[in-house]
Amino acid sequence: MKIDLKEATLEDWKLLLDWRNDIATRKNSHNIDLVKEEDHKAWLCKVIKNSNRKLFIAYQNKKPVGTARADYDELEKNYELSWTVAPNSRGKGIGKHMVKCLADVLKTKIRAEIKKGNTSSIRIAEYAGMNFKGKKGEVLYYSN
Repeated sequence: MKIDLKEATLEDWKLLLDWRNDIATRKNSHNIDLVKEEDHKAWLCKVIKNSNRKLFIAYQNKKPVGTARADYDELEKNYELSWTVAPNSRGKGIGKHMVKCLADVLKTKIRAEIKKGNTSSIRIAEYAGMNFKGKKGEVLYYSN
């Protein structure tokens, strides 16, 4: 499966907000609250300006199918990955290819925090080369 990653821009705010506020996305996020438009736009501006953060939109056949973010931790010298598969693209194996593509682009140590019970994200992390490292409360920790 061919996935292309393009850096997100301010013009992508609506698409990203729709995906973020999707009920299944919220259920598996650390913050389950609905995000307001103005808060999302402010967040996106900060993300784009932050040199330690990379935010991508994944495309398959020129169609947006998800988003992946990599946050660089200077102390740990690794990237924490987070991702969302577009609601209408779920269940097609896109997430694992999208995150593996990002891991291959980064070519360094990666990690992820996954809510317990989110079996889809567990499979995605494992496909991208991460292994289970431990659990704290309801959060599972994966890294390569």
